[in-house]
Amino acid sequence: MNDRNRRLSWLALVAVAALVAAGGCGTKDEAVQTAERIPVETVQVNLERVSPSISYAGTVVPWRKVLLGPQFQGRIEKLYVDVGDRVKRGDLLAELASEQLTETRARFSAVESNYQRMRVLSEEGVVSPQAFEQATAEYEAAKAGYDLVAKSAQLRAPMSGIVSARYLDEGEIFTLMAMTAEAPAILEIVKIDTVKIEVQVAERERPLVVPGLAASVVSGTQRVRAFRGRVGRVDPGLDRMSRTATADIVVSNPGEVLRPGMFADVEIELAPRTALLVLRDALVRQEGTAVFYVYVVDGGIARRRELRLGESFGGSVEVLDGLSEGETIVTAGRYRLHDGTEVEIVEPSTPDAGGGEEGR
Repeated sequence: MNDRNRRLSWLALVAVAALVAAGGCGTKDEAVQTAERIPVETVQVNLERVSPSISYAGTVVPWRKVLLGPQFQGRIEKLYVDVGDRVKRGDLLAELASEQLTETRARFSAVESNYQRMRVLSEEGVVSPQAFEQATAEYEAAKAGYDLVAKSAQLRAPMSGIVSARYLDEGEIFTLMAMTAEAPAILEIVKIDTVKIEVQVAERERPLVVPGLAASVVSGTQRVRAFRGRVGRVDPGLDRMSRTATADIVVSNPGEVLRPGMFADVEIELAPRTALLVLRDALVRQEGTAVFYVYVVDGGIARRRELRLGESFGGSVEVLDGLSEGETIVTAGRYRLHDGTEVEIVEPSTPDAGGGEEGR
């Protein structure tokens, strides 16, 4: 019995020693763990008011373009303008001769002679009032027809602008049959004191681009000068091949610096909205991927959170998914962290304190 008691006493002492040793190790681990808390700088994520924009490459087109040609075919007798000439509304640009004009003139001359004769006879009481009224009606109809044809034979400018194209020369025959996809014409006039920039809007962006939005325009040859404009017309439908809609940016063009055919870069300012923004310096990119994440501090523990990002706004990026307003994220010291690391939040260091991100 004594041997058995001594054996039990010895086992009890071993157990007590083991418990004491275990207690001592736990205290040491806690001290090490506390010493290994990583100092980090943080910032709170908030919703902010932003003014997003979309950029496009476009082409300058005239504010208005007119193709000019008469209502009948005929030979061009005289051209008074050439390409590059400036014209004013109502200016005579060209004159034509045609069989229709000759026939109409001859008919009007005959009807006019009969009218003059009937007027004299009516004054003498030789013809009835009904006969004179009929002669008068025929005269007025013939005169209207001749005036219309004569006016068509004289090509006049319907607006002020610049002659941008001349398709025929003097002596050539103008025909009503179109030789190209456009209407038959002798001259083309454009108005460019105001111009439009045509851009192609992608399907996903079509709901965002609406008439009235402000835009900034820089042409390929005028990089030092930005023009202000607004979205005018936007096609309601999409092109079946490109799945884009054409939008016109209307721009005032003093000095006619912007010329049709020029390329231009357009930045359309979309309607302001609120967005959840995160500093670009807080993002960590997973090596070899397009995955970005941040570390969210919760109860002194850093938790990795993958993000779905949107547009950039200066030094910040919009977060579409992965964060909520009011959460705290690490901005400095993030490269020393992993999911579950204990951290200690410290005040931001001054610029001349040295060290930088690598030392945190």
